[in-house]
Amino acid sequence: MATTDLSRKLDDLLGSSLIYEAVAGHAKCDASTVFRIRQGQLTNPSYSVGKAIDDLHGELLASGKRLRRDSAAGP
Repeated sequence: MATTDLSRKLDDLLGSSLIYEAVAGHAKCDASTVFRIRQGQLTNPSYSVGKAIDDLHGELLASGKRLRRDSAAGP
């Protein structure tokens, strides 16, 4: 999975009222790792972190929550 895909998915997740710490807890990593992936500073995250972000994004889509990319939460 491309880092740009993860960055876009993080935009969706953070725009849905999740915070960096919540995503990091789900991915079992530090919030700074999530931040760096979103900013494109970490271009090769571990498989487990990428998979966890992908899974969480899938849960968001399945829940029917509206995606708001224009107002994603800050660090």
